Amino acid sequence: MLNLTGRQGIEASEASLTARSMTFAGAASGRPVFENSLSILNRTGAWHIAKDLCQEFVPEHARVRYWRLGAYAPEGLARKLAARLMMLEISWLRDSRHSLIGSKASDANSTVFLDPLFVLRSELAEKDIVLCHDVGPLSHSFLYDAVTVQNYRVAYEKIRRHGPGIVFVSDWSKDNFVAIHGSNFRFLTTIPLYVRTGLFDGPQETLPGFDGRFFLTVGAFETRKNQIAALEAYRDGGFNNHGVRYVLCGPRGEGRDKIIDLAKSIPGTVLPGYVPDGQLRWLYANAEAFVLPSLLEGFGMPALEAAYMGLLPIVSEGSALVEAVEGVCVQVSPKDTIAIGQAMRHALSRSSAEKAQTSRELQAVAARASKERFLQSWRSLLQAR
Repeated sequence: MLNLTGRQGIEASEASLTARSMTFAGAASGRPVFENSLSILNRTGAWHIAKDLCQEFVPEHARVRYWRLGAYAPEGLARKLAARLMMLEISWLRDSRHSLIGSKASDANSTVFLDPLFVLRSELAEKDIVLCHDVGPLSHSFLYDAVTVQNYRVAYEKIRRHGPGIVFVSDWSKDNFVAIHGSNFRFLTTIPLYVRTGLFDGPQETLPGFDGRFFLTVGAFETRKNQIAALEAYRDGGFNNHGVRYVLCGPRGEGRDKIIDLAKSIPGTVLPGYVPDGQLRWLYANAEAFVLPSLLEGFGMPALEAAYMGLLPIVSEGSALVEAVEGVCVQVSPKDTIAIGQAMRHALSRSSAEKAQTSRELQAVAARASKERFLQSWRSLLQAR
């Protein structure tokens, strides 16, 4: 599962066998530091991952650091102010040696950076570990603003120079990283993410005034999710004429205005905005297919959540979305609206037996992507650090 590559080679493999029988060092001097500045800035899926890692390992097995605030995790207005100051510092100083956080000369512990961006204002060494969710600012820079692209380019260049261990959430992200920066690092490994099953606990609640057949997209209204192509496929396929609607729900992101304007112009589309968990569960349980021909996903959590509910994903070919559901999906070219429409039509034409079989396969995939497996993989990695 860890698939170590790079400088570790055979010696690292032998060391990892010994490490499996080790336990975390109890003394503070032997505990790694989780650099969790991500949680000051981010409240998306990456935040949940960072929170679960810290809850599992801090304080018994590791320490935590939030930017220059030490172990203090700000909330509310304090968090927003800290986030603004932190990003100003990163954008102004980037990789400057001035006022870096931490001193490797006096601290023998390793640091686990929960996002590559935050290596910029910290000391970084080969013994450290960096968690990489995706390399979008490098591989798909057209989807990001110029400041974000430049900050991540400098961060990844610093990572390349120091060669720490890197954990990826998908082989897709790892392969894209290696294509850009090579494999000369302490290790490169993939630890896949997991379904947050709590989202699906509880009763279902019907969307008010809604019935009939429908397609579903869940995700932020932003350019990289490629809702434009999916909407055009729905419109050009004439699905509304056959009583099949298209529900798109999620928060508003960059590029939302163009997406929402197009959706409102197409008969049959439904934009409920943010929906409570009960309604989201009902949508997942009753849709004909989950449609997301995304241009970029670091892991593919939306498809995996659909899989948990047994809902067929229609996703971009060769992407992290396909990897997340182990290929149990319909793959389409994200720029080919005709192919997307054909996939939607195929989903509608399936028999009850076909739907039931696919649902079972998808739920089996989701069951394997457990939080317990994720945390155990991290535990093994940290024991062998």
